[in-house]
Amino acid sequence: MTETSMPRKLNVLMVSDDFYPQVGGIAAHVLEISKAISKLGHNVVLLTKVYDPSGALPEEEMVDTIRVIRVRVSEKRKIRALQFMYRGRKKIKELLAKDNYQVIHWHKLIADSMITKIPFDGVKIFTNHSSTFLHWYEEQRFARFRFLLGHMDGVIAPSTELTTKIATVFPMKQALTISNGVDTTKFYPDQDKRETMRARLGYKNENKVVMIARRLEEKNGVLYFVKAISMMLTQNEDIRILMVGSGSQEQIIRDFVKENGWDDKVSLVTGVANPEMPYYFNAADLVVLPSLMEATSIAGLEAMACGKALVGTEVGGIPEIIKQNETGVLIPAKSETAIATGVLSILEDDTIRLGMGHAALHSVQQNFSWQEIAQKTTDFYEEQLRRLL
Repeated sequence: MTETSMPRKLNVLMVSDDFYPQVGGIAAHVLEISKAISKLGHNVVLLTKVYDPSGALPEEEMVDTIRVIRVRVSEKRKIRALQFMYRGRKKIKELLAKDNYQVIHWHKLIADSMITKIPFDGVKIFTNHSSTFLHWYEEQRFARFRFLLGHMDGVIAPSTELTTKIATVFPMKQALTISNGVDTTKFYPDQDKRETMRARLGYKNENKVVMIARRLEEKNGVLYFVKAISMMLTQNEDIRILMVGSGSQEQIIRDFVKENGWDDKVSLVTGVANPEMPYYFNAADLVVLPSLMEATSIAGLEAMACGKALVGTEVGGIPEIIKQNETGVLIPAKSETAIATGVLSILEDDTIRLGMGHAALHSVQQNFSWQEIAQKTTDFYEEQLRRLL
């Protein structure tokens, strides 16, 4: 390779108001794509917000090879986004004044888009993960998109559905589908982790653990999953339910479980950091994605990397990771009967279940590594930078 063809080192300013210690798909995506881009030899600085009344998290630290800068926000939930917009915008201007960045790359539709509306000589890239985008698209609120995203130079989305729809709103902007990914050095089948977590949660060898790892919000279809529990337990008394996540529907779920007398059969675990998730996925026998809308589910990919078969709804990017009857089962959305039927069909034959899990692991290893995704992302950066010349 000649000197002129050597890839240059980019300075990338990543912006996301959703990041660790929050648990969720975007937070995990931002962490992993930032790490993977850094491992390609680029410099990544990540700007995020944090509500941390204990002061345990520093305002600036190195996370792996990423420089993370946190903007502290108020205990008043309703004004946190506004504070991040004001303070984050000020911080970006400080960063741009000190260093020469080629790329600003943001991930949240509203707050991040407002923060990045500043003069900049490089390229501005938006990754569209947003269920809010899909809601507004259905309502044809296109003027909102043009206001929030008119300053972007290009857009990445983790599912074909999202890419196609945003391209109809911005036909002159470059749009590219790049899947979410998974760190297979962290998520992989591990019998020791399985035994450790199953013992901690009180599971017996004969128990079949059906897991969801979601934010407990309406868009993720968790109440349909909860309503499916009755049919699952009636048909198979060895089933145990493991729910990992938190959100606005948490108390509804806890009340429903208590009313039905399922306290010994349903575990709801909150406050789990991403590094702990491999223990939970390994403890499971099957993972469910009951979403009503979805990009490419990172939780689904993490489960697959741990060798787990999936039951997932036919929405968004989920059909792009589940091969029907090969790595799992696709079902209609908004149906507790379909969830229970899909789960029971896989659990009735261990050979089928384990075979699907092995195929899921192979699919992730071949198609969803973060290094491959990071390379596609930085190639897109370079393409947009060339268009500025």
